[in-house]
Amino acid sequence: MLEKLEGSHGCFVCDTSGTNPRSLMLEIYWDEERHNTVISFTPDISHCGYEGVVHGGIIASIFDDSMAWAIKKETGSWAVTATFEIRYKMPVKVGETYTFQGKIETARGKKICTSAMVKDCDEKILATASALFILKI
Repeated sequence: MLEKLEGSHGCFVCDTSGTNPRSLMLEIYWDEERHNTVISFTPDISHCGYEGVVHGGIIASIFDDSMAWAIKKETGSWAVTATFEIRYKMPVKVGETYTFQGKIETARGKKICTSAMVKDCDEKILATASALFILKI
């Protein structure tokens, strides 16, 4: 069973309160069994970088939240992104539903290494990300 996380007021990705009128208003869930976040996203034309293909910055923003929320859920603390790498394998297209997942890979002191992926409805991985976060303790 997935646990719905509260989201952050004002966040570009997960503000569902209306504080940020430009928010993607995505709901973030926690999969306790797999220890990862789950975010569903169905992009529309306003998310395009060019015709029919979602802008890489939108994908990066969702990846960042998927990993940051995994840290928040696992540690109880927020962390900031220090380094971030993305590998785009195939285009994310408008009108289809995608699933983003983020998790912690390793943690050492304040440094937390994370990973994320986005899959299409056929479970094909379209892009992956990894990041180093620093805990705000």
